[in-house]
Amino acid sequence: MADTPIDVRQFAVEILEAAHRALGRAVDGLTDEQVYQQPSPDTNSIGWLAWHLSRWKDRYAARVSGQPEVWVSEGWAERFGMDADATGLGDTPEQVAAFRPDRELLFGYVAAAHRTTVERVAALTDEDLEQPHRYMETQEPRPVWRGLTGTIMDFTQHTGQIAYLRGLITGFGWRG
Repeated sequence: MADTPIDVRQFAVEILEAAHRALGRAVDGLTDEQVYQQPSPDTNSIGWLAWHLSRWKDRYAARVSGQPEVWVSEGWAERFGMDADATGLGDTPEQVAAFRPDRELLFGYVAAAHRTTVERVAALTDEDLEQPHRYMETQEPRPVWRGLTGTIMDFTQHTGQIAYLRGLITGFGWRG
């Protein structure tokens, strides 16, 4: 084991990359019907979860980097026909059920948000990581690194939900 401490940015990027690969495996080969299937009327679909987790990654990375969200700057909100501030937080079951963008559009945004998040997290300095930041407007400020922890936890949790839904929809054999 090396005496050199592990860089928190590299550690975060590795987790983000691993979770993104897991998301890709979980949606690989699904039909559009399966991507938007809800096991019950008050549960999220795989597609909605993929969009929601990407919106929060995008929002967090933009805020801590001081750069615009790709949701807005690259025209994704407009292409989705949605509000620039939409993240899915507080969406009703009816809004979740109505969320059915074109698959290519959805996963194009998922990829763009991921790419930009990884670039922005990798570029954070030690000083950036210590700066006070509000992960959500209602929370007390805390260091950026703690918000990054919450973002990663949220992303990996939603990725696990996607994998679970995949298994629920297609059965155990999806893992190959």
